[in-house]
Amino acid sequence: MRYLESVSALRSIAGKVNPLFRPFGLDGFGVLAIIQLSLVSSAAPVAALTLMAHKRTSEKFMAAAFAAVLAAAPANASFPLASLGVDPGSIIMNGICGALAASTLAGWIVGRRSLPGKICSCDRADDHDVVRRDLLAAINRGGADAIGVIAAILPVLVISLALVRLTQSTGALSAFTSVAQPLLQLLGASQQDVLLFLTKCLAGSSATVTLLLDAHKELSLPPEKIIHGSAFLLNPLDLPGLSILIASVPALRSVAGVAVFSALAGILVRTALLSWL
Repeated sequence: MRYLESVSALRSIAGKVNPLFRPFGLDGFGVLAIIQLSLVSSAAPVAALTLMAHKRTSEKFMAAAFAAVLAAAPANASFPLASLGVDPGSIIMNGICGALAASTLAGWIVGRRSLPGKICSCDRADDHDVVRRDLLAAINRGGADAIGVIAAILPVLVISLALVRLTQSTGALSAFTSVAQPLLQLLGASQQDVLLFLTKCLAGSSATVTLLLDAHKELSLPPEKIIHGSAFLLNPLDLPGLSILIASVPALRSVAGVAVFSALAGILVRTALLSWL
């Protein structure tokens, strides 16, 4: 991604798809961010979002792109589920539908009302000169960026995983499910579902998938149940996901509230679409 950025390939692609997704509140780089997340990993959109920040994209487009990324299904959590008989393509397509719903809300409703800003073109030259780099330099820079991101979120991730384990070992999870049993029955949720959701919120989608793989060995979970729960479990709207994106692109802090609200709406759209399957 760093190499493509250095030779302006990302800018060329963004300029071509820019007009197609304007009705969804996205510019070309916002579309690239969704593609990167859906085909690479939840951290991959950092490249496109960083370019948006460098070119001083308006807050409206930043909010739309951030919301879309938070509502979509990351590849690093979707593809491993193929071993359970789940079609990753259906999850990714469902995630893209949710992402477009979230970006529309953030960019054209919430963004227009609360975050006014001038519209900037994806074809506009950068305010800072882009220094051309060879492949090795781009790899080195990308590796350094990755190490920086990992270092920034590692304390949060360690604490989150420790909290999940502590909740299990102390019996707090069992106590909660006992107290909330009527509500859980109404929602059709089990203690395993609560544990998956807690793990997702505190440790991220990848940790949730690992837990799903372990649970499948013991319970033989049907693929339909995994798919129906994927909208809430497979997205970057969690503590590690937000930490990675905001730590990597500080410009996202100013639109985080709008993006989270819109992403929640996009996740609800994903859930509704899956309920019709």
